[in-house]
Amino acid sequence: MTYDHNSAIFSEAIAGLPVFLQNLILDVTLYPHAYVLGVSGGLQDGFPNRSNLDYNSGLKDESKAIFVGKALVRGYKAYLDLMQDGWRQYSPEPAQPLMNSNVFASGCYEHANEYWIYIVDSRVVWGVLAQEPRFLSITPDTGLLDLTAIETDDAVRKLFRHEIVQHLGNKSNMDQVAVPLVTAVWYNSQSHIPSPPIHIKEDGTHVTNFPESLALWAGINDADRTAMIDYYARNPKARACKHGDSCHDALMEDPHFYQAQESVQRYWDGLRHSIRQAEKNRSTIMSTSNDPHKYKCEKYARFGVDNETLRVNYPFTQSEIQQSFSSIGYSIDFEEGELSTATKNMLENEL
Repeated sequence: MTYDHNSAIFSEAIAGLPVFLQNLILDVTLYPHAYVLGVSGGLQDGFPNRSNLDYNSGLKDESKAIFVGKALVRGYKAYLDLMQDGWRQYSPEPAQPLMNSNVFASGCYEHANEYWIYIVDSRVVWGVLAQEPRFLSITPDTGLLDLTAIETDDAVRKLFRHEIVQHLGNKSNMDQVAVPLVTAVWYNSQSHIPSPPIHIKEDGTHVTNFPESLALWAGINDADRTAMIDYYARNPKARACKHGDSCHDALMEDPHFYQAQESVQRYWDGLRHSIRQAEKNRSTIMSTSNDPHKYKCEKYARFGVDNETLRVNYPFTQSEIQQSFSSIGYSIDFEEGELSTATKNMLENEL
């Protein structure tokens, strides 16, 4: 059930209640619950399917997913899925072709992938899974987030260590935590191309992530893909401009706006060219691909939690999310779906 919190009937219905009860009702109805979810692929910011992480029933109750940060997961081998004609998501010319990410649980410690960690409204969780590209699932505690890795962002590390300390089970493992992760389930020898590593750690671990690995494979600049996102981040007022508004005319005269648009187009044109070329040379490219489940691991990664490792598969209310992030020095703008530090907020308020 959804509610229009701007309606007079709703406001009158809760007006006579104590403030704490009003807040509780708003918390439960406006933003019922949320879950943590780790994704690697087209659900990330700047890709077409990113909106699948947001909830919107059309009744003024939009709930945007909140990007917390990146986290390294060991034992996961990433591939790019070069789809064949006849499959659901294959796009022949003149449509823009897509390249999906399929990350497999190889079990090898020397394989590692950076996941994007989001907090998503509980009402979209099943929809996220149901709308995923082919060969994908969501697993609750196969891969573990490495909270000690330099690749893991500060907000992720602090949030989950805070959860570990607050957890009633008194978990002692402060270095790892399990969250639901999008994980591939079937290797297709005719479509899966190993993702190029974005760097190799001192211990020999090959690290991948979807956007940077895809850009390396395609020979394009990932910064072009996010040019419009970056433009709006630098010009927050421009984000609210709509056709017909006074600020819209100024936006149309800003050369940086057009430069950002051109950068995004350059990215997608370059990706199109690389995918179409790869389709023509599929047999040669696939001859060098390997089944991720058949690697002879130099060392095995830990999969699944033990009694000392926290599994964050439980729901959060909006107030619990706010309290958790406030405790670690961050704040959330639920309307914009943005996370920021207290210091950043102070500077923006001064401006």
